[in-house]
Amino acid sequence: MTETAHHHTVHTPAEATRDLLNRLTVTGGGLLAIILLAILAVAGAVRLILLAMPEPEPPTSWGYAVAILAFLMSTAQAAPILAFATRLAKGYWGIPLRRAADLLGLSGLVTTPLFIIILFQLPDFHGRTSTWNDWPYAPHLYDAVAICLLTITNLAIIWLTSVPDLAAARDTRGSRLASFLAMGWTGTKRRWNILTTGTILLGSFYLMWFVYVHMYLASDLAMALVPGWHSSIFPAYHAVSSLQAGAAATLLTLLILRRLAGLERYVGVDPFWGASKLLLGTSLLFFYFTWSEFIPMWYGRLPYEMNVLGVLMFGPFLPLFGLSFVLNFVLPFALLIWNPIRKSIMGPTFVAMLILTGNFIDRVRIYLSSWSVAGPVGMSIEVWPPIRPPALGDLAIIVGALSALMLLYLLALRVVPPVSLWEHKSALLLTVERRFIKTEVAVVAKPR
Repeated sequence: MTETAHHHTVHTPAEATRDLLNRLTVTGGGLLAIILLAILAVAGAVRLILLAMPEPEPPTSWGYAVAILAFLMSTAQAAPILAFATRLAKGYWGIPLRRAADLLGLSGLVTTPLFIIILFQLPDFHGRTSTWNDWPYAPHLYDAVAICLLTITNLAIIWLTSVPDLAAARDTRGSRLASFLAMGWTGTKRRWNILTTGTILLGSFYLMWFVYVHMYLASDLAMALVPGWHSSIFPAYHAVSSLQAGAAATLLTLLILRRLAGLERYVGVDPFWGASKLLLGTSLLFFYFTWSEFIPMWYGRLPYEMNVLGVLMFGPFLPLFGLSFVLNFVLPFALLIWNPIRKSIMGPTFVAMLILTGNFIDRVRIYLSSWSVAGPVGMSIEVWPPIRPPALGDLAIIVGALSALMLLYLLALRVVPPVSLWEHKSALLLTVERRFIKTEVAVVAKPR
């Protein structure tokens, strides 16, 4: 038995079912918002197609498109890992954020086609230093299969964790779509065992494959393009900083849902307080991997190593490097070491916004600089590339990709509740309130 430090509003599972299912239309957004997001998404897609056809632009023109791809894969597509971690550890504080985190995985429907298009804009890989060593059809075939498998896994997680809620919508609202997606769910003991076991297995595979895909992303779309950049640390840095940004994206999404959908009775301070500790820990890991990536090249001081540092950190991109370091480590660490900030809703959310901003700046730094020096195999870096401000077409792709994710999210919220109904109801069945000194606390049983 564990005791939480906050008072919880007690309501019955039946009340929670009716209330959350009645919010589907509200949380799904208005028709005007959906139309606007669709227009922006289509505009971004059109610009992307024009950039790729009929004669593809040089690699330099693709820097911001690759940066927004890496940003979405480092934030929204990393968010489901937080939901999996709380399920694996049976952390009931994470129940309110699991649906918000899982649905962010819909970003795979945006990143997968974007990744595949960008793969065909890479310069010739034959003879290039990479993880593939001139394997046939590398990296295009293997990277494409990897990102597709990651997206399919997350869609399976979203569907599996939503089946009981879809069945509830089928039974109470008569929704045909919910009835189709629920696939005859009846809630037998055997099906519940399949759901809980399948969720953990899929989540474990997703975590493993997420790190694997980020190795491809970091090595093939960044390291292989910069002459002399050889690092076994950078892919790990890329994945760890993504875990930090994924938790940040979840908290920001959760706050928006809490405010706009009126979820105060379901989303209290506990998920923000719990996730803030993860943000603090990953901020320290951000520093560790940044330092580990920097120090070997700094002390080696070989000409090609100094060129890599000049391209990525200490040349024209120094302001972006410094700003991302401050936003991803210095400020989160300085703020989250204080318990009153961690033990709040707005404190961790503010830190999450800093981290998301820092992550975007960091991805622009990495991929804009890498694609600015991408050229024929064997080419040396003669001049450090300047920072190229985003053109109107770049902004269209960035806004379009983000709008496509928001559109998918709103459409999903018209089908499933913003809070995982069956997990919330299971917590209610395991929770009682007991007197503790001058207040009452919620006591949650943890079954074996």
